Parts: sequence; structure tokens; C-alpha cells
Amino acid sequence: MSLCTDIRFDGNHYYLGFGICRGRVEYRTFKGALKAAAKKGLNSTPVDPKIEYLSNEGKTKIVTSLVGGQLVRIAVNTPRCCDPSSELYWTM
Repeated sequence: MSLCTDIRFDGNHYYLGFGICRGRVEYRTFKGALKAAAKKGLNSTPVDPKIEYLSNEGKTKIVTSLVGGQLVRIAVNTPRCCDPSSELYWTM
């Protein structure tokens, strides 16, 4: 069983993060995600991740593709599964 590391925001919903995996349940509000974490006996920070997500909206970064080595510009909030510099992207 993995321990919850934090509450995350994907642009639409909140969810509990377990290392590189995400929880199955999505929450509409940060307050709902906090209540769910507390019910499971997990400590989480009372800082809303939506604030950081929205502050990074529109920002980009340059990464190197694992296949071919080209430089690719992606959004800062791009999930790992859509990032060409990660192995997860190329194994899906």
C-alpha cells in the first residue's frame, strides 16, 4: 500500500497523489480532497495546488526528446505521459 504524498490538481479535478501514480477518485473541490485525505488518516498541506497550476498556465519549457534527441517545447503543466522526454511517453 502506497502512502499519499500530496493533493494534486490536473486542471479540472483534485486527486490524491501516490508517488508517480494518482488516486482513482477525483474531487471537484480542494476542500473535498482534504476531507478524503483526513478520512484516510493522511496528513496533507493546506495549500491549494490549483494556485500553482494556474500561475504556470501559459508557461512553456524546452525538453530533449528521448528518441531522436530533438528539442521540444511543451507546457510546464504537461503530464509525464505526454512529455517526450520521459520513458512513459514512449512506452504508451
